[in-house]
Amino acid sequence: MTLNRSDRFKNLEKRRGSMPFSMHQQLHRRSMPVDDKELHGNAPARDLAQLVRCPSYNPGDEHREGWHSDSSDSVISSSSDSEDHVFKVILLGEHGVGKSSLARIFGGVEDLHDVEEAGNTYDRSVVVDGEEACLLVFDIWEQPVLVWFQDNTHWLHNQCMKMGDAYVIVYSVTDKASFEKASELRIQLRRARQSEDIPIILVGNKSDLVRSREVSVEEGRACAVVFDCKFIETSAALHHNVKDLFEGIVRQIRLRKDSKEDNARRMASSKRRESISKKAKRFLGKIVAKNNKKMAFKQKSKSCHDLSVL
Repeated sequence: MTLNRSDRFKNLEKRRGSMPFSMHQQLHRRSMPVDDKELHGNAPARDLAQLVRCPSYNPGDEHREGWHSDSSDSVISSSSDSEDHVFKVILLGEHGVGKSSLARIFGGVEDLHDVEEAGNTYDRSVVVDGEEACLLVFDIWEQPVLVWFQDNTHWLHNQCMKMGDAYVIVYSVTDKASFEKASELRIQLRRARQSEDIPIILVGNKSDLVRSREVSVEEGRACAVVFDCKFIETSAALHHNVKDLFEGIVRQIRLRKDSKEDNARRMASSKRRESISKKAKRFLGKIVAKNNKKMAFKQKSKSCHDLSVL
């Protein structure tokens, strides 16, 4: 049976969220972040109607000039709707590691009675380094999906692996098993997106639970270096590093979206400005790093927690 697109979503709850972040952000209503082909696949539409629920936009809406949040002076112009500034972020990880808590903090959902109606997808405009971007954060990894009365979680996981512009793999520092699962997810992502340079951030959540810690900071960093991703520890309970995490995601996406031509141009310009002594030092540094794996590992480890650089 075929359902009209607007009928499928007309009963979804709509809500305007509060804004706990200090940076310039506003909730933004827009159309569905993934198209029918990408999201639906071969699954019946009626079984997917409840898959993506977002309080800040209605999936059936037409493109809008702008949308006011609760604040009368908060307006998003149509210029921010450019696809170059809209990024899909997928949260991955075991049950209970804090994925939903991180997503709700980002979405501005703080009251417990608002949790059920808040949905599982958060649409927010953020200003990072003076430039606006829209993040669509998907907390659907554990969303139950029934297709013709059969569990279709495998299909959902495959879709998640394909649709993201960036990935946040979350584990709990109090649960070693969730840390090991995070490593497995990184391997799965590498297989699913082999030819793509997509940002992946390994997040050790619940860093406030010091006495219950099972995974050290050093282990987290080492894992990030081995699997070539960024690393940060957060505490959803204390809101620690949550703002830095989502700002860092935007920076990582932008860094990778720079064209090869721009990168080559910057490299050429940098080489021209380099003095002979600097060139010599850089050359010697490469030789030392190449002949000393331990030193190379340390150099990479130093930058894995810096979300403002590649």
